[in-house]
Amino acid sequence: MLAMLLLQSSADQAASDAAASALCGGFGLIYLVCWGLVALIAIALFVFWILMLIDCFQRDESEFPNSTGNSKTIWLVVLLASWLLSMSWLAALIYYFMVKRAMPRGQSKPPAPPEAPAA
Repeated sequence: MLAMLLLQSSADQAASDAAASALCGGFGLIYLVCWGLVALIAIALFVFWILMLIDCFQRDESEFPNSTGNSKTIWLVVLLASWLLSMSWLAALIYYFMVKRAMPRGQSKPPAPPEAPAA
């Protein structure tokens, strides 16, 4: 009877060990997938920052909205300094909406807003 209980407890222990291993393996897989997604997002944001930096380098001073004569220099300093402060994604996003989207390359002044139809 005692041998039977010992065998059963060792079988239960083996089953619980297998369940614990499977559970840890599942959590490990979830952990790796989450870190993989974080790495992909970080790489995508870094590439986006590089693209905005290249756009800033290639623009003429007259292609910046409301250009003051040194807008290009200011934007280059902001983009490069943001990399040092680990906020490159934020500076690139601001540059995208304030410069790249507001005035596509090749234009020297922002596009005029559409006129309302006359009634």
